[in-house]
Amino acid sequence: MTLTPALIESLLTEAASAPSAHNTQPWVPEITDCTAEVAQVRVGVDPARLLPHGDPRSEDLHLGMGCWVESLVIAAAEAGVRTESVTVRGRGPTLDIRLRLTATESMASVESTAGPTRVESALTDGSAWPRFGVADLHHRQVDRGPLKRSDPRFAEATEICRNVMAETAVRLVEVPDDAWRGWLRRAALHSYGNRSVFTETLRWLRFDTDDPAYDQDGLTAECLRIPALGARAAAALDRPWLHSWITGLASASLAPVALARAAISKYASSGRGSRIAVLPRTKRRHPHHLVLAVPDRPALTAADEVEIGRVLLRTWLT
Repeated sequence: MTLTPALIESLLTEAASAPSAHNTQPWVPEITDCTAEVAQVRVGVDPARLLPHGDPRSEDLHLGMGCWVESLVIAAAEAGVRTESVTVRGRGPTLDIRLRLTATESMASVESTAGPTRVESALTDGSAWPRFGVADLHHRQVDRGPLKRSDPRFAEATEICRNVMAETAVRLVEVPDDAWRGWLRRAALHSYGNRSVFTETLRWLRFDTDDPAYDQDGLTAECLRIPALGARAAAALDRPWLHSWITGLASASLAPVALARAAISKYASSGRGSRIAVLPRTKRRHPHHLVLAVPDRPALTAADEVEIGRVLLRTWLT
């Protein structure tokens, strides 16, 4: 195996399929050195593709960059290139990731030996996971529509992930459906009721199929499962000069809902709230949800979050 700039560029292209919040694709990779045996890759951040209002602590950014790193590691392994080391410095807009890639003699020896940043090595040791390839990266999808889960396959994937994470600080935590739905409602109120966050989100929505950016980045109507008629109406309204009006209307309409929820929550937590009569509701059966968590690490570094992003991608692919 001989490394060439063309080969490394092809790996960077495959890594660009990684997921990121709002599909902003914030990574800016460059080959800083390339010989027949060793290549050095640096990946930084495009400040124009950040979400300062929706992701003020850069947590989503770090996770997305971790997904990019792991996508590169997977594509490189399939091409017979070893990821020898990954170093992470800075955070947010100053995040700086360096990867050292080396040529290998055979496909049997391409598993990454990249040392972990701060999260245990078992999580990014490729031998502990199923062997993924470029086809898996291409098959990974985002669908905001309703999904029907295959329970046997879900149980199998969950067991694989939990076995890998057993000796680490990372966990798959189960969240009951009722709690999950409550969190989603709170998130929606914040996303649509906060002017700055909503305006930022509008920038990354792609409703017009004639928009050159429709197939490049952002969230398309197809991804969001918006019907064709609704997408055409949204495309007609998706004008920069209308954004301030749209966000203002959304914020104003949701403000009473947020205030009502806050008042109910405050009243329910008081002694008087215990006297509220609650009508019985028929329980519907919903699957519970799994989230990736690090419960014993209250404070995570940017390097930790990048590493968890690498785990997130492998969990997604599993």
